[in-house]
Amino acid sequence: MHHLIYSSTSAVPFSEEQLHTLLSQARANNEQQGLTGILLYHAGQFMQLLEGPPAAVHALYNHIAQDPRHTGIIKLADKPVENRSFPDWSMAFRVVNDEQFNLLLGYQSPETTNIAPSGLSAADSLLLGIMHAFMLRDDSEQETPAQ
Repeated sequence: MHHLIYSSTSAVPFSEEQLHTLLSQARANNEQQGLTGILLYHAGQFMQLLEGPPAAVHALYNHIAQDPRHTGIIKLADKPVENRSFPDWSMAFRVVNDEQFNLLLGYQSPETTNIAPSGLSAADSLLLGIMHAFMLRDDSEQETPAQ
């Protein structure tokens, strides 16, 4: 089992309809590849955790890195794990506000900082905990797991 966390900036703004189309496609593809995870979105910025078989995780990340809709991709974590953090979600999704997005481990925009890929490895579990907390919140924005 492997997980990879990255952040990126959207090259063009996504409408709500485009986000839901992207999510539907991701859920279908991820289920076929044995991948799970979470996608957070805020004002043109993505943060995503992918988890599953190492080859599938890296293949999807490489595909995303080549996608012209993503710019400024920063790999935050890339390592083997014992268990999935989001085993019931082919792709959990949440749109977050400014305050929530900034809570992501003191997140700073790729335009304003240069985060070394190894710089977050010690805090990986904290980042996972925060991402997981967004999915456990009981509010109207929360998506349900894909069945």
